[in-house]
Amino acid sequence: MACHGAYGESINGHAKKRQKDIEMANASETFPALVKEVRRQLKISQEELAHELGVSFATINRWENGKTMPFKLARGQFDNFCARMIRQGKLELSVDSK
Repeated sequence: MACHGAYGESINGHAKKRQKDIEMANASETFPALVKEVRRQLKISQEELAHELGVSFATINRWENGKTMPFKLARGQFDNFCARMIRQGKLELSVDSK
């Protein structure tokens, strides 16, 4: 049975927000490990990764320690960097890592 009207939209909106909250929580648990794994495989320092992404060393350090999560732009830069390294055969990530 489908929900209609404002009430249905409210429930649907709440469910979407809840799903987004769950995804954010999962990302905050796995993103630090992903950053560490990328650096480990590429054998680069936090400073070198920061330079590649155009962010500060402190930013990479905070990501790895789970203190902060990247904003959309920085996450896009990180994802693009990873994709480029995968295409070049320098990085191998499982689906679970991202």
